[in-house]
Amino acid sequence: MKFAQLSVRSLLLSALVFSVSGCSAEADPLDQLQPAKTMAEYRAMSEQLYKLDQAAVKAEAKAAGLDKSPKPKKAKRFGFDAQKAATDSDFFTTPEGRQIAENLLTFQTPSGGWSKRTDMGVPRPQGYQYGTEKSYVPTFDNLATSTQFWVMANACNSLGEARYCDSATRALKYILIAQYPNGGWPQTFPLRGKYHDYITYNDTAITSLLTIVAAAANDDPRLKFVPQVLREQAHDSLQRALEMVAATQVEVQGKPAIWGAQHDAETFAPTAARAFEPVALATSESADLVLFLMSLEQPPAHIQKSIDDANDWFEKHRIDGLRYRRDGKLPSLVPEEDADPLWARFYDIDSDRPIFGDRDGKVYFDVDEVSEERRRGYAWYTEQPYKVLKKYRKRQE
Repeated sequence: MKFAQLSVRSLLLSALVFSVSGCSAEADPLDQLQPAKTMAEYRAMSEQLYKLDQAAVKAEAKAAGLDKSPKPKKAKRFGFDAQKAATDSDFFTTPEGRQIAENLLTFQTPSGGWSKRTDMGVPRPQGYQYGTEKSYVPTFDNLATSTQFWVMANACNSLGEARYCDSATRALKYILIAQYPNGGWPQTFPLRGKYHDYITYNDTAITSLLTIVAAAANDDPRLKFVPQVLREQAHDSLQRALEMVAATQVEVQGKPAIWGAQHDAETFAPTAARAFEPVALATSESADLVLFLMSLEQPPAHIQKSIDDANDWFEKHRIDGLRYRRDGKLPSLVPEEDADPLWARFYDIDSDRPIFGDRDGKVYFDVDEVSEERRRGYAWYTEQPYKVLKKYRKRQE
């Protein structure tokens, strides 16, 4: 632990310099770190980066004459049109676009990521925290960090200004460092405990990161600014991630099926998260993952088998002739002959039946038994696997 303590002091010193100087490559504390080879190294680095972020906030608050670091404003997403900012190159030629890019620089943590549920349509005031939820800063949940990465990459390519390119590069470093040695990613890094530490497919967290890593590894022209050393790290990261994907595919009665929403970080077993998210097969997240796997130009044989097995499972479990009504009334299944096929959000691994959770931890086999609050506040059915079936058929033509 002597080495870890020395590293902490060194990183904290860099953080203070980085906080004052902005995106200074010379002062970037991430340059001192490499992806961990063991879980012990990984957990030590997690603790280092947590202290790094906390020290930077405290130093800023002190410099601003604040006794306590206030929280920024909340937003359901990020307070701006993230889709446009991530894909429209003309957006950054406008004053609004350039301001969004500048705002994101102020919200990027010294560890390299961004928070969720935080209004980034305005700049972060000096001395304020980086997000509205302390335990979730920074995170991959709710498309946080992956969204901002693509926004900064778009700003970099559109304007050619180093600070935007450096920001996207730092985010990629952070993503690579946040990967578990076994190839998975937690929901939140630095680690904050409980279900946040699980390997998290939920809400497309890992799939969004895989898209970034694959783009860097495969010389995507949008990432031409990424240094060669990071491209090589991304290639290694992608290979480890694909091995993890194959290893976490759940078997049902001896046959590979799909994936859980989250898996234990060391045993790979599917596991529960919040009270209403039981141990189960997760259709929406699995569909997004398979769509990514099918986007690979030449997936290795074991990944192609994962694709084939998942497609078979989706085909077997499609629900035809029903629509999941969410039109202001209490959500429920209603007959509709021409509706696209549906799948329940979760399937019980043992019985292979749809299951539905509630805030009290109880699990039901009928969505109508779930409390009204959870029926309205959670998407219990999805059409996402239909995209897999259509794309898979097209690939076979």
